[in-house]
Amino acid sequence: MTIIAVSPANSLLSFPDNEWFHHAQEYDVAEKDYIAMWFNARRRFGVSDTVYWGWFYPDTRTIEWKSWRHADADGLAGLAIEMRKLGYPSTPLPVCNEQSVPSWKEIKAAKRAYPTEESAKTIHWRQKYHHSDDVTFKPEVAALTKAQSDHIKAYCKDIRVSHGNMLFAALSRVISRELIDGNEPFYWFFPVNVRGATGIQTESFNQVSGVSMRVTPDSPATEWQSQMRQRMKAKEHWSMWKQACLSKYLGEWGTALAYKLTSGKQFFAGNCSNLGSWPLPHADNPENPNDGRLLVGASPGTANYPVSSSMIEWYGAIGLTLKLHPSICRDQKMVQTLSEAWKEEVLRESGQLDTQPTENAKAL
Repeated sequence: MTIIAVSPANSLLSFPDNEWFHHAQEYDVAEKDYIAMWFNARRRFGVSDTVYWGWFYPDTRTIEWKSWRHADADGLAGLAIEMRKLGYPSTPLPVCNEQSVPSWKEIKAAKRAYPTEESAKTIHWRQKYHHSDDVTFKPEVAALTKAQSDHIKAYCKDIRVSHGNMLFAALSRVISRELIDGNEPFYWFFPVNVRGATGIQTESFNQVSGVSMRVTPDSPATEWQSQMRQRMKAKEHWSMWKQACLSKYLGEWGTALAYKLTSGKQFFAGNCSNLGSWPLPHADNPENPNDGRLLVGASPGTANYPVSSSMIEWYGAIGLTLKLHPSICRDQKMVQTLSEAWKEEVLRESGQLDTQPTENAKAL
């Protein structure tokens, strides 16, 4: 998720006269955010690209959500821009461990060397809901204390998985148990930061790709970890990146047409966004406020990616944010119930909760 700078004259949409737009104008005119063109295209068809962020206070469960457009910034750049307003330098932004974008020849060779098991990208939701077009449900946050977060990290170190894979594998099991019928495999989209390899100089431009994680209803974190490694070695994230950048040749209207023709062909359970640890390290960071709040955020989500999940670490404490698209969500209570179930699943797996999971779908 990064910031876009498309001239209103050439864009599919008009841009408001605000500081995000003026910030976006500060770039080399030779560069253009080709990923943002897809977000412009889908908004043309009524699909939101709103990214939410805010401060969550666990004691009162209060939060005031703020937002930006994904076309205007991906998660890292967007949070950095907001944190700078609060005195956090937030520089440099994290980069990937690769130096350049591979060629198609290299990508094809990697795919042959590291094959991945694939199946149809379909989801058998237990129930679908019909709401008026103006219905949306707000994100819900499950807060982990620093002690709980530290315990999870130690557990993940012991089983040799990243805590991000452990957290999202836990969510996948909850969603499968509560909302999906059958035992067939399905997919999650896992965003991947590609900064440092793209050669893009404009910090705010979208520099995120991803991999498609194929899971079964009970896939453990170890399976997520091994599959993530395989798909990264297969350079799947670079294949997706190069395909997305074809908007350079399609133009705004061609990209909109391509989106319309392809958007109904693949369906994921949702997206799993690891937005990292904040504040970013810097000698000039303000002192830790120690006021109990957590920095949290939520990705847009669509009918094709109806479960939007994210994790952000704030001074060592992790906030888990869940947002559901109305097509699979009955009411706000359902979002809250699933958010709490996610936290319980994480604590249970890491040995911090003794109770057994129960299926709450009928109560939802």
